[in-house]
Amino acid sequence: MADEARTRIRVLIAEDNDLVAMTLEDQLNDLGYHIVGVARTGTEAVALARQHTPDLAILDIKLPELDGTEAAQQISAERPLPIIMVTAFTDRETIRKAERAGALGYLVKPVMPEALQPAIDIALARFAEIKALRQEVDALHESLEARKLVERAKGILMQRLGISEHDAYERLRQRAREKRVKLKDIAQTIIDAEALLS
Repeated sequence: MADEARTRIRVLIAEDNDLVAMTLEDQLNDLGYHIVGVARTGTEAVALARQHTPDLAILDIKLPELDGTEAAQQISAERPLPIIMVTAFTDRETIRKAERAGALGYLVKPVMPEALQPAIDIALARFAEIKALRQEVDALHESLEARKLVERAKGILMQRLGISEHDAYERLRQRAREKRVKLKDIAQTIIDAEALLS
């Protein structure tokens, strides 16, 4: 990743150990990232994420007040972003806990500078893929909903006007062109009118 791209990436750190927090901050600064805040508790991490809207969060799993994984879930629920969990523990249960919290990366303390950049790159790339997939799913869902509306509207026109499916569809298209609106909007208008007249 180019240096100028890194400086645009805003990072939130949540770590209750002062030495580890300072080390992480120094490492990220050396790599060219912009630190928006350093939280000492899970509650503070959620508040800082809300306040500064970071592009990436690096959270310790064991945080006071609110566990790091719980903080990660709250942050992601409000505004999804790539999260890397940092821990001194490598047991299977801790790793699973991080996965369930939605972490896209996992670093073991002490965090080595050479491990930090690849972890960030992978987390950002995975997050971009997930975001693209979500947008694709949303678009498919919207397309399916639009198709259902158009089918219902065609059925209403066919029944009311005694016309063929093709003619009903052409009427919908022509009306949408005239009004300069989407086909689904015309379909919805017809469905609403039919409901009113029924």
